[in-house]
Amino acid sequence: MQIERLAVVGCGTMGTGIIQVAAQTGLEVVGVEATAEGVRRAQDRIEAGLEATLARGKLTPEQARAARERFTLTTDLDAITAADVVVEAVFEDVELKVEILGKIDALVGENTFLASNTSTIPLVVLAAATRRPERVVGLHFFNPVPAMKLVEVIRTPVSEPEHVRAMVDLATRLGKSPVVVNDVPGFVGNLLIVPYLLDAVRAYERGVADMEAIDDVITLGFNHRMGPFRLSDLIGLDIVHDMAASMYEEYKDPRYQPPVLLKQYVRLGRLGRKTGRGFYVYED
Repeated sequence: MQIERLAVVGCGTMGTGIIQVAAQTGLEVVGVEATAEGVRRAQDRIEAGLEATLARGKLTPEQARAARERFTLTTDLDAITAADVVVEAVFEDVELKVEILGKIDALVGENTFLASNTSTIPLVVLAAATRRPERVVGLHFFNPVPAMKLVEVIRTPVSEPEHVRAMVDLATRLGKSPVVVNDVPGFVGNLLIVPYLLDAVRAYERGVADMEAIDDVITLGFNHRMGPFRLSDLIGLDIVHDMAASMYEEYKDPRYQPPVLLKQYVRLGRLGRKTGRGFYVYED
């Protein structure tokens, strides 16, 4: 089946990134948000993303203009019915994702591919909310979507191989480097990165060093582009917290239990770059 039309349900940071990349690579895209205000914010994010990509020389003005003509945003979930693939990209909450996937499943045809952009929730839980669990595949993009090459393509024990291959082909068409992984909480990326981020917070809590020093050790000593505190701020402290809590619920492994300091920052609304303040303060 040739994929030409993509729908994205949930137009937050990840959803709008997926829409932007898909439109840039020639797909017709519709994005669905719950409210008119959500649509407005999504439009602003995509416009900002296209302008940033244009400024970096990754797009020509003509390509940016063509990308703008390939996507539409709406609050009408029925707009997904003509899509060849529907990507669910709502907030990382299992009950919400189950609800949305059930609605998507009821609207689209039997040959439509269903994908979830979940980062930690077991895909089998989400697939079970549909009538076609064998057609549900995980597409875990990494943030920021336009810049990051990796996509984890997640398969469950019942995922049909041809559907997995179709999602690998889609990710490749979007200019990404797909890696097929099995369905375990956290998959590969977050299974490994979340304990690292939490251990950095715990080291800071214990007074091992201040956070700037810990970041310097990682960037200067291990040649990482950023340390764990700046990386957490980029991801979003609420997202780091929720990923950790979800994985702790599954594994009951103390490595995944969110540290007290992380919980406090989230409760204060200091969520990182997106709020202007997390572990660091961002003037821009």
